[in-house]
Amino acid sequence: MQRPAPVYPGAAHPNGGYPSSGYPGSNYPGSGYPGAYGAARPGYLSPRAAPPGHLGDWLNQHRGLPVQDQERLLRSDPNFNRLPSANQQRLLQQLHSVNQMPDEQRERRLARGEAIEQMAPQDRMRLNQSAQRLAIMAPDRKALVRRAFQDLRAVPPEQREMVLNSARYQGVFTPEERGVLSDFLRVEPYEPVR
Repeated sequence: MQRPAPVYPGAAHPNGGYPSSGYPGSNYPGSGYPGAYGAARPGYLSPRAAPPGHLGDWLNQHRGLPVQDQERLLRSDPNFNRLPSANQQRLLQQLHSVNQMPDEQRERRLARGEAIEQMAPQDRMRLNQSAQRLAIMAPDRKALVRRAFQDLRAVPPEQREMVLNSARYQGVFTPEERGVLSDFLRVEPYEPVR
């Protein structure tokens, strides 16, 4: 049985959006490094559970290879070569970035990507709009939303909306800010407190 060719972010979506390295100009608070924005895509699914043909699956299949060999394999893939040059560059940058991450961070990043790929287009658009709203927030409000996001990652997903709608959060955050947090948290993996 032949495995399907990998489906790369950008290729799976006709508009070329939502590349796995993040949204163009994204302010997604779960990205890249703690408190940073725009380096990753959100998600709940384990990369091990990724359907065949997705980037997380591809990276896990080639995990033991040196990054130079992974890059060579990626460059030789026909689906990769069909992507626009800018998307190819983003994927190569992501490949190098992901391979430098500790395993836990790598898994979270790939899980985010898988979850976004599985979102309905209108949900991805809403997430992107939330990233845009976050980008234009006043710096003090943006910092407050970032801190809340980091804290809420430790709340089990089924309890996050309850916390966001609590009197405490309603007293601190505007409905728009809570909406941004809610959109991001819908696709953010659970990170229990250590």
